[in-house]
Amino acid sequence: MITQHAEMFSLMLRPCTSAILAHAVDASVPHVWIRRHQPNRYLQWWRAQVPLSSASAIHDVEVRSLEFDLHLPATRFLQLLPEFQDHGMAFFQMSRPVPDTLSLDRIPEDAIDRVLIQNGLHLAYYLPHALETAQFRSPRREVLEQLLQAPEIRALAYEEA
Repeated sequence: MITQHAEMFSLMLRPCTSAILAHAVDASVPHVWIRRHQPNRYLQWWRAQVPLSSASAIHDVEVRSLEFDLHLPATRFLQLLPEFQDHGMAFFQMSRPVPDTLSLDRIPEDAIDRVLIQNGLHLAYYLPHALETAQFRSPRREVLEQLLQAPEIRALAYEEA
C-alpha cells in the first residue's frame, strides 16, 4: 500500500472526495495550506463578493477562474471541510506557517518535495477533482501507517501490486 519515491512515501486511494481528510488531519499539526483553490468548479462567470486589492473593500462583481491559496489552522479547516467536498484539492498540512514568499510555481518539479519538507511538511493530499483517484504523501512513513489505521482510509487504499 505505501510506496517510497526519493524523500516521500505515498499512499494511493480509490476515487473519493476531500471528505476523507476528516480521518487524516492531525489537529496537533497546526497549519493547513490549500493551494490554488477554485471556489467554482466550472469555467463560467458567476457573482461573488471579492476585494479588488488587499486594501480595498469587498465588491459584488462577476468573476471567472477565481483561484487562491488558503492558509488556516487545522481545526478551522476541519470545520470548513464540508464546503470542499465537491472540489479537487492540493492540501498540505505543515508544522510551521507557510512563508509569504513560498510559491511552488517557481520551484523546479524535482525540488518541490525537498522544499516542502524544509518548510515543515507533515502530510500532503492531492485530489484532481471530486470522485477521482487521490494520493496521500508524507516524508514520514509512520504518518501514512497511522492513516491506514482509520477504516475509512484503509477501505480506499490500493493494495500493493
